[in-house]
Amino acid sequence: MHKPVNEPVFYSYPGMVAVVTSRHGDVQNVMASGWHTYIGSSPSVYGISLRKETYSYQLIEQSGVFGVHFLPAHRSEWIQAAGTFSGKDTDKFSEFGITYSEGMRVNVPILDDAYFAYECKVVDITTYGDHEWIAGEVQQRYRDDDYFMEDGMVNLEKLQIPMYTGRSSYRILDAGATEKIHPFHLLES
Repeated sequence: MHKPVNEPVFYSYPGMVAVVTSRHGDVQNVMASGWHTYIGSSPSVYGISLRKETYSYQLIEQSGVFGVHFLPAHRSEWIQAAGTFSGKDTDKFSEFGITYSEGMRVNVPILDDAYFAYECKVVDITTYGDHEWIAGEVQQRYRDDDYFMEDGMVNLEKLQIPMYTGRSSYRILDAGATEKIHPFHLLES
């Protein structure tokens, strides 16, 4: 049974971690963001939550653009490295062999191994507590069709998705996970 908790505890895991890329001038970075979501469809807007002190926040604030990527499970080490080391001290692309191509619409690295990615142009930055909520209008999408079925759903027979459970730990979502289908139908009024 649940009980009241007085200390500030946050609970949002397990969940997918987005990998965020940024660039301003000749400086670029890659970082992990556990707090992110698609927040609008007309226009398409994706949001990420970063602390103002991060190197990526500085680059995004200066450039006005960022990339959001979703990586397969065999790249969970990249996700963890991107979230552990600071771009101020480490060129994470070189140090961890993270390969990328140039964005098509905005000046950000697009990770080659991402099975889905967005290029975003900042439309708003709002402070909530100790984090900045950065909303970006999606300028370009990328999808590796090898990992998707005709209906647009991910093909878990081919793709393993890393789910962050906290404290540097991941579980893998794949075809072995139990599927539950709920065929609810809307009742006519």
